Amino acid sequence: MWIPTKTKKYGVAIYNWKGDTRFGLPLEIGETVQILEESQGWYRGFSTKNRSIKGIFPQSYIHLKPCKVDNEGLFESVVPLEDPVVREVTLVLREWGDIWKKLYVQREHYKFETVGKVMRDLLEWRRQLVSGTLTHDQTRELKMKIIAKIDWGNK
Repeated sequence: MWIPTKTKKYGVAIYNWKGDTRFGLPLEIGETVQILEESQGWYRGFSTKNRSIKGIFPQSYIHLKPCKVDNEGLFESVVPLEDPVVREVTLVLREWGDIWKKLYVQREHYKFETVGKVMRDLLEWRRQLVSGTLTHDQTRELKMKIIAKIDWGNK
């Protein structure tokens, strides 16, 4: 019996899942999902990459994230409550990860190493932001450093 979710609405896949069950929704690590219903260890919902395909996936494969639910209009929408810079770093790392893999396959070692180092830096700085242990001034400085590094990388 499927029960509509009230608070568990948004999450991130922490494992790859092939979706190898009836109505299964394949997920990759880091993919975000909107959760519609739950039942006996399973969620039903969709990937935010493709909202038109709904399916089921194991609850244990999803890390729930805080979000704001907007029920205005015809459809329910979910907005993550993450710091915008943390969210941007996450999106950039996903995008650059694909580029990094292509550089490896194309044997462009110098670019591969450079992009890898920048990604490791961004990952470490993101970790520092999420930890919540920095002062207000340190947080502001780190965010400026992150934004400058992302701008550099996008060029």
